[in-house]
Amino acid sequence: MLLRSAPPVEMPKMPRGQMVRVKLGCMAGLGLLYGAFVWHLAHEKIAPRPNPAARVAIRFIKVPMVLPPAPPPVEPVLVQPAPVSFPPPKLVLRHAGHRH
Repeated sequence: MLLRSAPPVEMPKMPRGQMVRVKLGCMAGLGLLYGAFVWHLAHEKIAPRPNPAARVAIRFIKVPMVLPPAPPPVEPVLVQPAPVSFPPPKLVLRHAGHRH
């Protein structure tokens, strides 16, 4: 009997203006909570924690960079393409000066 799809008829109705105030109050409360949470995240002081695994002793050894001399440049071989010959086009003029 507690789970009904509609409220009982004798239940008093809430005034329309009151419902708007309740909604606005809920929205204002949620807005304040969200603002306080964001402010806390923005102003939180997080101290860096030293990580002992991150400290690794590194020694840098300077190795002289000796590059081998560059090979002599190779001249490109220019290849002439084979000559291409096309036969002259055949022009077929239809209805030249001929009308129906």
